[in-house]
Amino acid sequence: MLKTIAWKLWLGLLATCAVSMSAAAQNIVLLSPDQCRPDVLRKPSVVGMVVKGELSGFDPCHSSVTLTLPKGAEKPPLVISVHGGGGRSDAQAITNEFLKNGMATLIFDAYKHNGVPPLTGNAYRQMMLYKVAFQAYQWAIGRQDIDTQQIYFYGISNGASVVLNLAAVVDPAHVKGVFSEAPTPVGIGYPWAIQVPVIIAFGQQDDLGARIGQKRWMISDPCRYAINYEQAPKGTTEQCSQDSPNARMLTTLEWAEKVAFKSGANLVIKYFKDVAHGAFLGPLTIQTEADFARNRGRIGNADMGWSEGATLEGRQLLLTEALRFFSENTSPR
Repeated sequence: MLKTIAWKLWLGLLATCAVSMSAAAQNIVLLSPDQCRPDVLRKPSVVGMVVKGELSGFDPCHSSVTLTLPKGAEKPPLVISVHGGGGRSDAQAITNEFLKNGMATLIFDAYKHNGVPPLTGNAYRQMMLYKVAFQAYQWAIGRQDIDTQQIYFYGISNGASVVLNLAAVVDPAHVKGVFSEAPTPVGIGYPWAIQVPVIIAFGQQDDLGARIGQKRWMISDPCRYAINYEQAPKGTTEQCSQDSPNARMLTTLEWAEKVAFKSGANLVIKYFKDVAHGAFLGPLTIQTEADFARNRGRIGNADMGWSEGATLEGRQLLLTEALRFFSENTSPR
């Protein structure tokens, strides 16, 4: 029995050492148990497309969380990546590129934090993402291994809408910019003011969620598809939500024009050739929602666009712009 116990302990030690060596080789930050926050995790329920109950906060020790530092860097700037409807994998490829270019990266999966599948309504996805991402930011500014005065957010799709809301509440002393790729007004809406520089990036072929013949930046659905989330900053859902179901929401372009005029916000919208929805989601694929669903054995809407990915050239253009944006807003230490 003692030999068996000793053997199991040895195997466990080997496994721990292997993980530690792998993490060290990749500069993945390993946290001690006292840094964990399992008390913030909750178990909301899902009814149809609705998530009910209290949502989880950010646990830095959660299995979906990875904080990675670039090799040889001392207190590098940090990019916090906020994924879209598909989960962490939506933001993983571009996050890897940020790391290769000298940025520390923090990535997580908000759905796994809550123990729910991604297939929920946009508003509920964005609520989960917002709460986890905001608490991740609060946690990051207390770190000693990154430059806490040079933090950036990157968001894709639903995450892109979330980082626009975060741009209204973060402290400019810590966060220097927000890069929002392909946001949608469908969900928790947009804020009426932003406090840090923002770039909104759209692929010229991005029609995901838009009617055939339109593009993503033209989306203006009925207000019943928006929810006023009490933890988000004041914004469009004060006038456009389930409380006014028959009205129509502002497009992203209409909102951006109002915010820029109202608050003098540092907000720029850029369009990228040979890019559809999510430059780093894969090769450029022009399709409808029906095409997308058919490939997964489901039935989709043939009147709605669902084009994704980008060419290699388009992907590089978007990455170059993001890195330029981060660099221009980084102050020398």
